[in-house]
Amino acid sequence: MRAARRKAIAAALGAAVAILLGWLVLRAIAWGACSWYGYQTNRDTRYAAFIGCMVRVDQQWIPRSELRVLQ
Repeated sequence: MRAARRKAIAAALGAAVAILLGWLVLRAIAWGACSWYGYQTNRDTRYAAFIGCMVRVDQQWIPRSELRVLQ
């Protein structure tokens, strides 16, 4: 009984670590894509964790997804 419980806890912990690691990898890819966008367009960019790629337009930081609305 105890061994089964330990296995279940270890499996849950392993799954949580895998999910967290996957999330971190995706955030790193998104940060790199934002940086690459800034390099390609010669604009100031920064990556905000819960918003995404931000682009500096007229001294304001605007989400990249809303940039077409302003142009």
